[in-house]
Formats: sequence, C-alpha cells, structure tokens
Amino acid sequence: MVVLNSSEVIREALVKKWSDFAGRPISYTGDIVSGGGRSISLGDYSEEWKIHRRLVHSALHRCCQQSLHNVIERQAVHLRKVLMDYQGSAVDLSEDFTVAASNVITTLAFGKEYDKSSSELQQLHNCLNEIVGLWGSSWISALDSFPLLRLQDKKAEDAITGSILQGLDKHHNTEHGVLLTDTHVHMATVDLLIGGTETTAAWLNWTVAFLLHRPEVQTTVYEELCTVLGGRDPKCSDLGQLPHWRYHTEPSETAERFLDGGEGSTRALMPFGGGARLCLGESVAKMELFLFTAYLLRDFQFIPPEDEASLPDLKGVASVVLKVNSYKVIAHPRLVADS
Repeated sequence: MVVLNSSEVIREALVKKWSDFAGRPISYTGDIVSGGGRSISLGDYSEEWKIHRRLVHSALHRCCQQSLHNVIERQAVHLRKVLMDYQGSAVDLSEDFTVAASNVITTLAFGKEYDKSSSELQQLHNCLNEIVGLWGSSWISALDSFPLLRLQDKKAEDAITGSILQGLDKHHNTEHGVLLTDTHVHMATVDLLIGGTETTAAWLNWTVAFLLHRPEVQTTVYEELCTVLGGRDPKCSDLGQLPHWRYHTEPSETAERFLDGGEGSTRALMPFGGGARLCLGESVAKMELFLFTAYLLRDFQFIPPEDEASLPDLKGVASVVLKVNSYKVIAHPRLVADS
C-alpha cells in the first residue's frame, strides 16, 4: 500500500505523474459493476477508456453549453418552492436534495425531469441506491436493476445519451481499432447518475448541517449574498464577488483559513481529483453547487428544531461519498423569498 500524505504529493501523483496513477485495479465485483470494465469511473486506463471518456466529455460539454444554467436554475427555483411548502416544519431534506440533484442529471442525460412522487423516479433512485450499496460487494444480484437505466430515448439528440450515440454513429462505432458499443453509453449514464446525484445531494446535506453548527457563518454568507445580488437572482458570474460565501460553504468548520491572510491554500482543495481521472462533471458540479447553495442561503435561514436534543452528527457515514447522518431542520423563509 502506498500512502500519499500531503496535498503537494497528491497533486504530483495525479497531475505530474498521472500516467503512473491513472489505472484501476481489476476485480471480480468491479468488472461486473462496470459492465466488463466499460465504465469511466472503474474502467482501467487504456485506449478504449480514453476514447470513451473523450466522447462522453464532448457530449457533456455540448449539452452544458446549450442549457446548463437554465436547467440548474429551474431545479433551484423548484427546490425553493418545495421548502416554502413545508411552512416552517422540521423535516429531513435529504430526499428533496436528491431529487433536485438527480433532475439536473436526468434532464441533461435523458431530456426529462421527474416529480418527487413519480414512481419512475423512485424506481430509478432505488436502483441507484442498490448499486451504491453493493459497490465493492460480492453480493451483486441487485445489478439486475440495471435494465431500467437502459430505457433511453435515442431520438433525444439534445440530451447527453443522444449526443453520445450520435458520436458512435459518426465514427462508425470505432476509432483506432477500438469498438464502442451501447454498453459504453449505458455505463456512462450510470456514472453520470451516480456521480452527479450522490455528490451534489451529499454536499447540500453537509452544507446545511455545518451551518446549523455555525449560525454566525450563515449570517455572514447571507449578508454578503444580499449585498452582491441586490434583490436579483444569483448567477455564476457572482462567485468572484463572494469570497466569504465561497469558502464558508466549504464543508469545514475552519473554512476561514482559505480566505486572504489565512494559513490555508486553495491548492490543498482537490474535490474533483486531477490528471487523467479529473472529474468529468467538474464544470456541471461547480455551477450546480453554487446556484443551489446561493438560492438556499439567500431565501432561507436554516435553524435546528426546538425539540431536537442535539445538532447534526458531523462524523459522517461511509459510502461512495461520505454522507452526513440524517437530521431534521427548519427552513425558515427570509423576506426576499416572500417578495
């Protein structure tokens, strides 16, 4: 086992010596989960993997250029309405965060969004939860759920899956002697759904949990948002004017160290990895996390329920991503949300 024990060494391994660290170990369960090594997340580094990744990256970039901001904004506004409808009740918001995050990905991937009560959405989430729960496990029978994810509309050319399929047709399914098939499209979709849903939902849950522990930070972030936005809706271009927002919403109790004059360095933050394995959805995630969080913190004050014995436990639960333990919170609407 090799342990990389500093941000500089990690950066050197992933970026400078990327070719030595770009591979993936071959395992029985990993081979099954990845469709025979045909997923971008678990596939080993090879000519086939590079072409697959390049094709998906191109499709993702094309779709994001066309509609990403509008797609995320639509889901952020809908999430605001959902929280308003709770009318100050103490609730667990994890499912709402998951629905909002997954709808961004399903809109980009399938050209379709779902209502929280949709049976199809519940089936999709159950399928993803089974996959996530069995990741790395020898109990893989639940992967029979995968066919649900294969129900893709090949005519949806503006969606990511349609764009990938167009790319396969354009290049006659082969490049440099490498054959790409529908399995590659299927596994790319699984990667996008799991990666784009689990990470964003976990971020939102962690952000609210940490802000319950740091109410003074929530106030600082809200005041900064009000000053910069001046009553209008947030845009990604606002991020550069929000230094306290940018770092206080990092899931850390000492985020101040990343502000000017602090002892921290933004180079130590590598949430999207680096090198050949740099996260495909980095641009999507950055816009998504900013817009969702900006809408939430501008329009709501998050406070703990009076009958709760303690604040959320911040130890976390290990999964594909580190998740916060379930907790309830009151989303109290601010005046800007009523105007």
